Amino acid sequence: MRSSLNAALLAAVLASAAMASATAAQVLDDTMVPRGRVRLQTNGIFDAWDRRFGRLPDGTERMEKLGEDLTDSTSLSLFPGMPTLRNTMRGITGISDYEPVLGSTDGRITQDVSRIEVGAHVGVLDWLTVGLVVPWIRTRTAIDVVFFPDSVNGNLGVNPTITNAAAVNTFLASAGNAGTLAAQYATTACAAGPSASCSAAQDLSARATGFHGAMETAYSATPFFPRVGSVAASALAAEAAALSAALGAAGLGGLAPLALGTAVLTSEGFPLLPSQPGSGIGASPLRTRPGIYGAGDIELSARVRLLDNLTPGWTPPVRYGGQERIPHPGLGYRVTASFMARLPTGVPIDPDILLDVGRADAQLDLEGGVTATLRFGRRVGLTAGGRYATQGSATVTRRVAGPEQLMAPLWTRRELTWKPGSYVSAGIAPTLYLADALVLHGEYRFFRKGRDDFELVSPDGVLDPVVMEIESGVKLHQVGAGLRYDSVVPWLGGGSGLPMEVHLRLLHTFDGSGGHAPQVTKVEGGLRLFRRFWGPTREVR
Repeated sequence: MRSSLNAALLAAVLASAAMASATAAQVLDDTMVPRGRVRLQTNGIFDAWDRRFGRLPDGTERMEKLGEDLTDSTSLSLFPGMPTLRNTMRGITGISDYEPVLGSTDGRITQDVSRIEVGAHVGVLDWLTVGLVVPWIRTRTAIDVVFFPDSVNGNLGVNPTITNAAAVNTFLASAGNAGTLAAQYATTACAAGPSASCSAAQDLSARATGFHGAMETAYSATPFFPRVGSVAASALAAEAAALSAALGAAGLGGLAPLALGTAVLTSEGFPLLPSQPGSGIGASPLRTRPGIYGAGDIELSARVRLLDNLTPGWTPPVRYGGQERIPHPGLGYRVTASFMARLPTGVPIDPDILLDVGRADAQLDLEGGVTATLRFGRRVGLTAGGRYATQGSATVTRRVAGPEQLMAPLWTRRELTWKPGSYVSAGIAPTLYLADALVLHGEYRFFRKGRDDFELVSPDGVLDPVVMEIESGVKLHQVGAGLRYDSVVPWLGGGSGLPMEVHLRLLHTFDGSGGHAPQVTKVEGGLRLFRRFWGPTREVR
């Protein structure tokens, strides 16, 4: 009866595990591989989130939707160069209250990571298990952004650097040449000393040079420019015409035709802006990118058995109900220590893919932990554990900008030395043994990572990477439940069937902090099978 119950429950667990992804490193995993055997495993994990535990500028913490970074009633905050464009236009046109008007944007973002782990662990000695895990990871960011152009008050069009780069280059070349000729003209006019003509020539030189510099700044500030027919565009055209006339009067020729914004930004065109040549962003479009699986950071591990009266062969079996049973009907315990090195073999974040999650950190991690299991009689148990890791540094390419700035300009792309913060994690799981090999458990997990450290490989005095450190710390609290079928210990104690481990776990993040700590829902599942290569067929002595 019991074997048929176990078989039915095992089938249910296997069916559920097949629908799950695979498992990440387990805080509460204290399983050992019997001496002389190899454990082959395929595990999976699926993480998904669309919210984070955010922080306002005044330090107030609140739950934020990821899509808020793409939501703005004016759309102006999405483009960091907007203040530059506004101030430049005010200076050139003399319109002191000029404000760019574009339209509103509403965005939704969901991110998920699918991870499949393939690994092997070897029972080298009764007390030592070593292993290797190769993760295959696929990341996905689903982006849905809608732009609503302001058809009444809108005064911006698509930057002509995108729609007519040749006209912009011709105009700027003529303005630059005019500045050079005006400077030479001023030098000649002032050769004989101060005079009215000298002052006029110097004013013209300063005006031409300043106009050229301001126009270069305006064209490169954002993917937008004053639209033909707007007040700012008319004032800008008037200033260009006046300067061209003054240059002509001095015999210096004139300016090429001024390039203004002629194309109206549409809802369909908005997501494509970051990828358009001349936009100044030089990144992927704002749309969902189908992810592909790629290698992550390979993990090498060792687990050492410290104390154990739950596993056959470590303490004599006890007769209970006319049969020898493991674990003991009294207090059972198992304590193990683990060590792990995570190698820099994966693919890190791509700075040119907006909202890229990255398949790996691509730097060396060293981690150590302890796990303890207690079993009170045949039905009730408790597992608790913790781990601590230090993370090594790596040279990465990122855009130096605040975490909420999704479309940082291409010129902010820099090489940096990145030192991720150390992390600590802990968990506790009360367990209920439904059968010798079947365990139902609840679970609480805590995870905390310190702030990262960034330094420019080549400091330039322009960008300060401290903005990347502000919200890099993470604190998470998770709760969940799981079901585990583990026939290894009963098999070692003389049970029939094949030794195997199957598990399914669901976790949800209910609290956190740090500014960019994701509210993750996690599904894990996995299957482990064993094969003997040396040693006795059973470990019971």
